[in-house]
Amino acid sequence: MEKMMTKLFGMSVLLLGVVSGALFTGCSDDDAPANGGSDIKYLHYADARDNMSAEERAPYAAYCWRLERKDKAAAPKNWRTCLGDFVESDETALLEQDYTPSLEGFRELRISGSSDFSYKELDYVKAEIEKLTDGPIYIIDVRGESHGFINGQHVSRYGKNNWGNVGRTHEQILADEATAIHATLGQTIDLFELKKTDGYQPVTPIPTEVTSAQTEEEACTDRGLGYARFTVPDRAFPGDSELDRFVSFVRQLPANAWLHFHCQAGAGRTTQYMIFYDIMRNPGVSLKDIAYRQCLIGGNYLLYDGSLPGEDPVKATLCAEKAEMIPLFYRYVQENRANNYQVTWSQWKVRL
Repeated sequence: MEKMMTKLFGMSVLLLGVVSGALFTGCSDDDAPANGGSDIKYLHYADARDNMSAEERAPYAAYCWRLERKDKAAAPKNWRTCLGDFVESDETALLEQDYTPSLEGFRELRISGSSDFSYKELDYVKAEIEKLTDGPIYIIDVRGESHGFINGQHVSRYGKNNWGNVGRTHEQILADEATAIHATLGQTIDLFELKKTDGYQPVTPIPTEVTSAQTEEEACTDRGLGYARFTVPDRAFPGDSELDRFVSFVRQLPANAWLHFHCQAGAGRTTQYMIFYDIMRNPGVSLKDIAYRQCLIGGNYLLYDGSLPGEDPVKATLCAEKAEMIPLFYRYVQENRANNYQVTWSQWKVRL
C-alpha cells in the first residue's frame, strides 16, 4: 500500500507541475492517480500528498521564519461573520450575477473567519465574537504549515509553495511546531516579510530578539478560547484523516458553540472549512447556495474549477480538485447524517 501511495503522489506531482521547480503540462492518462475503477479524477490526490516519501517532501522543506502579522490592534485580514452583509469582490465575479442564494440556516451558523492574527488581532476577534454570543468560542486552525507567536507577532516556517509540512502526519506537525516555536525563546532570529515579487525568497532579514514564544493553542488557552487544529496544505483539499477528525469534532460540539476559522490568508482553506460546517449544519440547503453565500460574505468561490484562460497551472489543478471533492463531501453528509456519521468519510470514500 505504501509503495502504491508513493507512486500515486509522484504522478500527481507531475500534474501539479511542481517537481524541482519545473512545469509539466502534458501527462498521459496513465500518469494520473489510480482511482480503483472510479471516474472521479481527484479522488486520491489528497491521499497521495499525505503519503509522500521523505525524498518527495524534500523540495518543500521550510527554509525561513516568515513574519505574517505584526502585533497591532485591528481586525485580521478577511475578517467576516455569518451575520455580515454580502459584498462584491474578484471572487464574486465568478458567480451568476442574477442569482441570490438561500439564507436558510445561515445567520444561525455562529461562525466567523479571517486570516491568521497577532496577539492584538486575536484579542479583537475574541472581543467581537463575545458581542455576538455568550457560548464557548473555538478557534479552528486549518493550517498545515508550522506557525505561532513570537513577541506577539504571528510567524510561520515557510517552504516552497507554503508546503513545509506536506506529507507529514498531524501528530508530527504539532510536535515539531511546538519544538520550533519554543526553541526561539531567548534567541535572536531573523524574520522575513516574504513578497511575491521576490518569489517568496528571504531577502531582507529582520533581526528579532525573542522575549516571548507561544504556539497558537497556548495563546488561545491563555484567553479562555477553545482550539482545534486541522493540518491542511495551502490551497489544497484535506486528507482523509483531517476530514474524519473534523466530522468527529463537529459531532461533539455544544449547541451554542461559536467557531472562528482561519488559515494563513483567510481565503481558501478558511472558506473550505466554513463550507464543510455549513453543509453539516444545513443539509437541506443546496451546495450551490452554500458555496455562494460563503463567497458573498468575503470568502473564495470554491466550486470554481480553475478553467479560466491564463490561470496558473498549479492553482488550476488545486481548484479543480476542490471543485470535484467538495461536492463529494456534500454527498457524504447527505448519505450519512441520519446515522450520525457512523460511517466515516474515509470509510465511505473507499466505496466510490
